[in-house]
Amino acid sequence: MASNSFYDNFSSLDSGKGIMGDFAHASALYRRNNFRLAPKTKFLYHVVIDVNTTALSVLGNSVFSLLNKREFNLLANAADLPRYSIQTETLNQYNRKKVVQTQITYNEVGIDFHDDNAGLTSLLWEAYYRYYYQDGNYTDQSSRPRAYQTKLYDTDVANTYRHGFNRRRPTDIPFFNSITIHQLHPQNKESTFTSFTLVNPIITEWQHDRVDQADASGVMRNSMRIAYESVLYDREITSPEKIQSFGDISHYDTMPSPYESVSTSTIAKDTDDNTFWGEVFTDLLSNLITLTDFNSQQRESQLPTNNQPLGQIILSPNNTTNFFPSRSNENNFTNAQPVSTFVSSNISNQQFNREVSSNQQRLADFAKGRTTTQLSTYTGRNIQESKQFYDTLSPNVKSQIEQAAVTESSTEGFVARLNEIGIL
Repeated sequence: MASNSFYDNFSSLDSGKGIMGDFAHASALYRRNNFRLAPKTKFLYHVVIDVNTTALSVLGNSVFSLLNKREFNLLANAADLPRYSIQTETLNQYNRKKVVQTQITYNEVGIDFHDDNAGLTSLLWEAYYRYYYQDGNYTDQSSRPRAYQTKLYDTDVANTYRHGFNRRRPTDIPFFNSITIHQLHPQNKESTFTSFTLVNPIITEWQHDRVDQADASGVMRNSMRIAYESVLYDREITSPEKIQSFGDISHYDTMPSPYESVSTSTIAKDTDDNTFWGEVFTDLLSNLITLTDFNSQQRESQLPTNNQPLGQIILSPNNTTNFFPSRSNENNFTNAQPVSTFVSSNISNQQFNREVSSNQQRLADFAKGRTTTQLSTYTGRNIQESKQFYDTLSPNVKSQIEQAAVTESSTEGFVARLNEIGIL
């Protein structure tokens, strides 16, 4: 029987792969075309529960002020995406079996919340409960309200209390306008989302968690199940304008990291994927350990000549507060200072200079990256303030800095030039 080379590794022992292949297939499937076919991750999502402001105002100013901030959206720690059941019927078409659809059912979904210390997710249910049902609105007479002290044959006056769904409220105003679950994921090098909007959602079940003395590691949560009438889909670029309460500076860190690539933002979007990510990771590695080649056989020749071996470097900080504390012994801590983002090898320097000098936008970004790093080190500004300061410089000053950025390979030389230019 002839062997099939697609399934029999032993038939190609003399090939380049031998009997064991690498991960080229997975790379070709998931990495190519900007990770277009890579699977989405479960932990990147944002839930928006749109509560009707008119319904909230009925419950009083204190409830309105607490829930109208929509902070409970950030406390949704898990959510089911919509599920559908299609009912079908098999008919007999002249002895041919024909399956036809008869109904679509929107199955309930569940959403779990952290039971937070501020009590916002519990308050969300309490507001819903008080809005639709009268039972929880009797708070007189301590723990046993008068509405629950009446007897079967009491006078009519004593039995006029409302209970259950019999509540005076606007019957045409729902508590929830909608509930939308946003999946966050990259697409074509952009941050995008796919959203699922549940139309006319109604709570069918709410469950507070179980307290347990034996559970020392668990956290409390609240859970609800939702019935809905339809689902709307959408896809957009991720932004605070598109997603309610997303990116709110009250709860999101919007400050860019100082450890960033100096040139990835200028790489054209039509660049080949392997070239693009090769440049991204080269920039990242250069920023961290001043290496430009991943080949371990070339690392020693790529290391800066004025550096000690890794693990023994002690850099001089600009101030005495910029270090990672360890013990009181001075020999037991390492001072921290942003490393040079410039390539240290002479051969790599020449190649890097040619690449940067031939692209004005990349040269401008590279000069800005080196300069803002030193500004944040020597002037006390943070990275964002340093970038804003750099943007205010005149074109003549920026031109001098760009020239210095590609001619001064060492951090000390570049800092000296910045001092001469007069911005340090």
